[in-house]
Amino acid sequence: MDDDAQLDPETQRLLDVAWDALDDGDLRAAARGLAAARAAAADEPAVFELEAGLALAREEPEAALDAYRRWNEAAPDDPEPWLGSAEVYLDYDEAGEAARLLRELLADFELDPLDEADARHVLGLACDEKGDRKGTVKEWLAVLRLDAANEDPEPLMSARRFEKVAMAALDELPEEILAHLQNVPIFVEDRPSEALVLEGLDPRTLGLFHGIAMPDQSVLGAGPETGLIHLFQRNLEREAVDEDDLAEQIRITVLHETAHYFGADEDDLQRFGLN
Repeated sequence: MDDDAQLDPETQRLLDVAWDALDDGDLRAAARGLAAARAAAADEPAVFELEAGLALAREEPEAALDAYRRWNEAAPDDPEPWLGSAEVYLDYDEAGEAARLLRELLADFELDPLDEADARHVLGLACDEKGDRKGTVKEWLAVLRLDAANEDPEPLMSARRFEKVAMAALDELPEEILAHLQNVPIFVEDRPSEALVLEGLDPRTLGLFHGIAMPDQSVLGAGPETGLIHLFQRNLEREAVDEDDLAEQIRITVLHETAHYFGADEDDLQRFGLN
């Protein structure tokens, strides 16, 4: 957060320690860190953000929403508590309320392009949850254009290095699986095409298996277009903090989409740790 630059070093240290504990799943340590940070700077947006994060880790959506409400009161021009609240509503099956909040945010605030892209992306998710295909595609086409305009001029990883990491992930697979993948090409692109988004694909998707999964192929032969795997480099880079993290994201996505080729569904992927 930009507000972090205004925090005194000790409060920032307390917050960093608490977030590290939260990332490690140590909710007690995170709660201790939150209490210490709150004692040092009770009305700081960064403290409200940590409070909301801890509440969500505890599966307490009402407490998270309350933290976002107080964050909004402390920093009324900050769009982050609006986005956070909308994501809570969406995660807890209140897509209509999420959409209402985001439409109000987009109508009443002059957002910078990055915040606008995030708001429209979550609004697209809410529309999708509500079954509003037209609204989903409208928002996600806007996200596709905004993300392209907002991206860094140079990618985090060169195209050659990216492809090498993807191929190394495939090399982890057993030989009998690799034999089935000989005719399944992997394409590296910046992000999904407009045509794919028009079909309803999330513009921030990390990867995509496109085609006929192996269990559904005819026993007489797979045909000329069995399928292909897309990797979307700029979307993967959005999720990574550095090149090592990006390499791990590529690995997981390659294995995820390969699993789709072999007919795994989302429940299977969750069980395998690929979701």
